[in-house]
Amino acid sequence: MKKQKIKFYIEPKSFLIQSSVILMALSVVFRLIGCWGLWNDEFFAVTQIALPVASCLLFILLVLLLGKSALWATSLPVLMGVVFFILKSLSFDSVLHTVLCILLYVLVAVLYVGTVFTLIRSKWLLIPLFGLPFLYHIFVEDLAALRDTANPVTLAAGLQEISVLCIMLALLLLSLGIRTKKPELEDAELPKIKDPKVIPPQRRPEPAPESEQPAAAEEAPAAEEAPGEQPAAEATETADETV
Repeated sequence: MKKQKIKFYIEPKSFLIQSSVILMALSVVFRLIGCWGLWNDEFFAVTQIALPVASCLLFILLVLLLGKSALWATSLPVLMGVVFFILKSLSFDSVLHTVLCILLYVLVAVLYVGTVFTLIRSKWLLIPLFGLPFLYHIFVEDLAALRDTANPVTLAAGLQEISVLCIMLALLLLSLGIRTKKPELEDAELPKIKDPKVIPPQRRPEPAPESEQPAAAEEAPAAEEAPGEQPAAEATETADETV
C-alpha cells in the first residue's frame, strides 16, 4: 500500500508568517546599517552585504506570492543564505568552530529542501534545527561577547549579529507556520477494480427443417390400441372355444 501524497504550504496572512516576513525585512535593515561604509572591499560587499540582502528580499517575495501554492520555491533563498553563512564562517578564528558551523549549514540545506519538497514528511525536524542555534547564539556567544569588556562589541558588529538572529528567528517562525494540505479526493489512491469478465451467451441449436425430419415421426399409426382391449378376431376364437 502506497503512502498518501502530502503537500506543505503556508498561509501568508497568518501571524507566524507575517512575523517571519517582518523579521526578514528587519534583517535587511540591520545588515545595511551595520555594514554601512564597508563596501570598499569587493569580496565583503558581495558575500556579506549583497548576498544576504538579496536572499532576504527574495525570501519575502516568494513567501508572499508562492508560499501557499509552491512553498518549495523558498528553498532558493534559503540555499543562498546557506552560502552566505558558510562564507561568513570562514572568518572565524577557531577551525573547529568553522567546521561545525559548515556542517550545521549543510544540514539546514538538506533538511529544509527535503521538507518543502515533501521528501521529509514532517516539519518538526526544522524546529530544533533553527531553534537550538538561535538559543546558542543568544545565551552563549552573544552574552559572552557582551561580558568581554576587554574587547567591547562595536555597533557595526552588533547590528550584523542582530541581522543574523532575525534570519534564524524568521526561519523558525516559518517552520512553525507550515501546514499540511490534506490530499483531495481525486488525488487519493483508490483501490483498483479488475475489469469485469464478459461471458458471451451460448447460441441454441437451430431446429432441423421439416423435410429433414425422420419419416417415422411423420407416419404415426392411425389408431393406437387402448390398453386392455383385444383384437376382434382373437375375441371370436375365444368365444367358439368356450361353446
